[in-house]
Amino acid sequence: MKPNIYQDTFRIRSYEVDCRGRLSILSIFNFMQEAASSHADALGVSIQQLLSNNYTWLLSRLKIKMTSYPVWTDRLTVLTWPSGTQRLFALRDFQLKDQNDNTVGAAVSAWLIIDTHKRRPARIAPFVKRLKPLEGDHILPDTLDKLQPLNEFDDERKFQVRFRDLDINQHVNNASYVEWVLESIPVAFNKNAILSELEINFLAESFLHDHIIAKCQSESMPSRLFRHSLFREEDGQELVRARTVWQSQ
Repeated sequence: MKPNIYQDTFRIRSYEVDCRGRLSILSIFNFMQEAASSHADALGVSIQQLLSNNYTWLLSRLKIKMTSYPVWTDRLTVLTWPSGTQRLFALRDFQLKDQNDNTVGAAVSAWLIIDTHKRRPARIAPFVKRLKPLEGDHILPDTLDKLQPLNEFDDERKFQVRFRDLDINQHVNNASYVEWVLESIPVAFNKNAILSELEINFLAESFLHDHIIAKCQSESMPSRLFRHSLFREEDGQELVRARTVWQSQ
């Protein structure tokens, strides 16, 4: 294994699978964040270490592609490494392997350093030096560009931010946004399809008791690609844009 690649293996438990017995995308998302956090801690730039100097990490963009999903009692290995920069972003790649060492998923992500006093992005360069990124080709060739706004929608769901949705930064955690994006997919469609790709932009924060509107629009017929947007009902602030691609089971 190349230097500065972190690896962690997770045994899939019953509460981490979906109704079909496969590892849920929310659990995969949490596994990736856990591995990234552990690696950042080993490099001396974890959220806990940065907060003492009034900085924190904020996930801004992510794209993940899945080819298959492990099932209950299987093991999933997450490999992750810092992979360079893109303007204000520090990039981090992920490779997901099943217990037979087959690659079942890959992801690339873009992170900001936020000044917690100013609530604004800080210069990334001083922190990237400590990350010692592996420059070169990413595991996915895709660029993490900003997704286009959603002008029309087919379906809409409403949610309220719960206490359990908050993270260590005291705003809604990323996994809850992913959950709301996926819940906006029509139920009849969701029962007969499996997620193969998720791309998401996190645009703004939301907080306890906010009301969230999740909008969804189909982009292809028969529906295989959806575009999503999450808004805060109180002020109309757009919080998230996403794109999902699905395959028939």
